[in-house]
Amino acid sequence: MAEQQEFVRSLERATYEMIKGLAVNMEKTCLVVERDAKKNVPVDNGVLKASITHDVKTTSDMIVGKVFSNLDYAPYVEKGTGIYAEEGNGRMTPWCVPEEALQGGHKLPTFQGKVTPVYGKSGKKYYKTDGMKPQPFLEPARDKNKNKITRILAGKSK
Repeated sequence: MAEQQEFVRSLERATYEMIKGLAVNMEKTCLVVERDAKKNVPVDNGVLKASITHDVKTTSDMIVGKVFSNLDYAPYVEKGTGIYAEEGNGRMTPWCVPEEALQGGHKLPTFQGKVTPVYGKSGKKYYKTDGMKPQPFLEPARDKNKNKITRILAGKSK
C-alpha cells in the first residue's frame, strides 16, 4: 500500500513538473511574439508600442498564452477602419470628427492623409474621413514565428 501511494505521489510530481515546463515554454513563445509585435507596430508617440504585453494562464486542463494591447484603438490599427477595414466590417460612408476631439496631441483620424477639413453651419471645424488602412502588428508577429513557437512549445528550443 505504501509503495502504491509513493508511486501515485511520484506521478503527481512528474505531472506538475511537466505542466510547469509547458507554462515556461508558453511564456517564452509569448515573449517572442510580443517582441516582434513591438517591432511591427506603427509608432507615433510610442503609447501603442508600450501597451503591447502578454499573459499566460494555467488551469487544470489548459495553458493559454496571449499577446495583446489593452488600448481601445489597438484593434482599429490592426484591422483598419471605415472602407479599409478588413473583411468589409467597417463603416462604408465617410464621417466627421470634431476638431476638439483631436486636441491633446491626438492625430487626425487617419494615417493615409485622406482627411478633409470641413466646416459646419456654425463655422465649427470637423475632419472628414473614410477610414484608415490596416496596419497589422500582432498577427504578422504570430505568423512569422509559427515555426519558432512550435519548437519552443515542443521543448526543442531555448
